[in-house]
Amino acid sequence: MYFFRLYLNIRVVFFVLFPGTGKTVVGASIGFGFVRQCRDVSPHTKVLACAFSNAGADNLAEQLIRLGLKVVRIGKPSGVSKSLWDYTLEAAIDKDPNAQKALEYASNMTSNLSRAARKNKNSKGNSKTDSRIIQARRDAATLAVAASIEACNVAATKAFREADVIVCTSVGAADARLLAACGIQTKDENDSTKPSSAGEGSDSRTLAPDGLPPISLPFVIVDEACQSVEPGNLIPITASNSCRSLVLLGDPCQLPPTVRGDASGTGTASPLSVSLMARLASALPQPVIVTAQGDKTMKEETYLNAKPTKQAVSFLRYKNRDEQPHISYRKQFSGSLLLSVQYRMHPSISAFPSAIFYDGLLSSPTFLSELRLFPHEINSVLPIENTSISVRFVNVGGRNNERQGQSVSLPRTPVLLNDMSANSSYRNEAEAHAVISFLKSFLRNNKGTTPLSIGIVTPYTSQVALLKSMMAHDSDFRSLAQSNPLAIEINSVDAYQGKERDLMIFSAVRSNRNGKIGFLKDWRRMNVALTRAKSALVVFGDMETLKTGDKHWEAFGNWCEGVGCVKEIESS
Repeated sequence: MYFFRLYLNIRVVFFVLFPGTGKTVVGASIGFGFVRQCRDVSPHTKVLACAFSNAGADNLAEQLIRLGLKVVRIGKPSGVSKSLWDYTLEAAIDKDPNAQKALEYASNMTSNLSRAARKNKNSKGNSKTDSRIIQARRDAATLAVAASIEACNVAATKAFREADVIVCTSVGAADARLLAACGIQTKDENDSTKPSSAGEGSDSRTLAPDGLPPISLPFVIVDEACQSVEPGNLIPITASNSCRSLVLLGDPCQLPPTVRGDASGTGTASPLSVSLMARLASALPQPVIVTAQGDKTMKEETYLNAKPTKQAVSFLRYKNRDEQPHISYRKQFSGSLLLSVQYRMHPSISAFPSAIFYDGLLSSPTFLSELRLFPHEINSVLPIENTSISVRFVNVGGRNNERQGQSVSLPRTPVLLNDMSANSSYRNEAEAHAVISFLKSFLRNNKGTTPLSIGIVTPYTSQVALLKSMMAHDSDFRSLAQSNPLAIEINSVDAYQGKERDLMIFSAVRSNRNGKIGFLKDWRRMNVALTRAKSALVVFGDMETLKTGDKHWEAFGNWCEGVGCVKEIESS
């Protein structure tokens, strides 16, 4: 009932941001507007901006800093970008002389206690006297540690007061120093006689550690809201007990929350696999939108209205004929605001995801056709008749190339993949060799003339390890990479959500005669994999296995064949 009453008192806005629509920029811009309101309300009022991951929180912080706002980033130093260290709460505490003095004194007192305990253990003297000495030092150390915590809380509160926006992960919103600045007592504080107001629905507040009125966080922004489990989203909403305006940013058609107990592997078997944003956006009424004028951006619809794209949509509707009736995207998430104009991908790259996952709502400005030109160096390696298409599907046939479990030594490279333990992860050496061969041909043609950012994504960690090992032990590749100053990042699909690269390479891995493709069946993971590229998307996979395994991959394979972007490679 507490959470129900809380929702009734909070103004909630959901922004569904399609791939490439500028999610982080939108979130930072909303934060900028909230800061202006905070300055009109009270100097003790701040904006809380959160994201599900550390990477998302870092991106949000960097964008807020670009807008000229003062930011404090809460988080473990190991999880925060090095470029943001000067903006972290730890850096602010390090610069506070009182906090450092208290920490140094607490360290000395605990060291003295440890030395006295070791001495007493080895001593044969008066045990009662030694025990009294140790107890006295233990009490002194306890007081010193408590004083250091209080000094750090004062320094943290000072940093919060000087900031415009406090940035952290969703879980980081429960940081004890932030709660102390908000005047909320936590259970681990020394004074346990004072009532705790966290999560009790009470508006009572104590003074902040610096003796001033507590900080209030009435404006809360949560990025990556669809990727977080519902309890994770509740933390920034309820932790400070002062949220009155909430903005959730996310895309229900991208990666869902990761739930270990979800046996389906596709985010459908557990109730926790449905995020708070997806749940409320589908249940709440449509928001009232007031705009000064309509969006007059010229849209490129050639690829979206092409015959192969329409055939892919019809194919999926036929496949789904025995399931529940199709509900349009707008009706399914009617309680949210849709930002549907993307500025990332070439229109030919966005055509299939737009038609299949977003009911054709994901649109592209016409200027992207010229701005995101397909690199001619790639076209010379993978030529097709229709050069306007910025997608290639390299069919690594065989239907028996995947391997699972124990690590093995590669027959064509002197590498022992010790980092691949016996687990459920898959790898595909044939695809990995095809990817490396393509990259070497591209680098020979490029010769450093075209500055491209390159990303390689794959669903399986074993394939990530395999690709990294092959690159590290291929002298020809290393030589070409050194002569071409191009940034190449290899990671899993899940780790790449929110990122983008000029050239994206996707290795599907699965290749078997049974058509088993595991969690590649999750169309949301497929959507993320296909929407990271800006100028070129190259997919390496066993088309027959993928087509047999899932209707969405079958539709994509048919689309690629329809536009003529399939290149065949026979597996040896």
